[in-house]
Amino acid sequence: MQATEKQLTMAVQLYDMHERARSLLKGERYKLHMVDLGTFLKMTAERDKKDVLSVATEVCTKRALLGMEQMMVMAAAVELTEPTP
Repeated sequence: MQATEKQLTMAVQLYDMHERARSLLKGERYKLHMVDLGTFLKMTAERDKKDVLSVATEVCTKRALLGMEQMMVMAAAVELTEPTP
């Protein structure tokens, strides 16, 4: 399967948000925040039978999240997909 340009652009943006969140919330603060948000996203995804990224996108859209809030929700989705070592 080949990724489209749109998919690649989205992946770059997601990882950028992830890295920015890590640099803002260093160490334990980052881990705790991602666990809290990740738990919410994962439980919602399981309940609604959707993938975590779709749930994160819906949360951001429905709650009209912008800036830091949006970045943290999307970073949590990335963290669930590929956890930071």
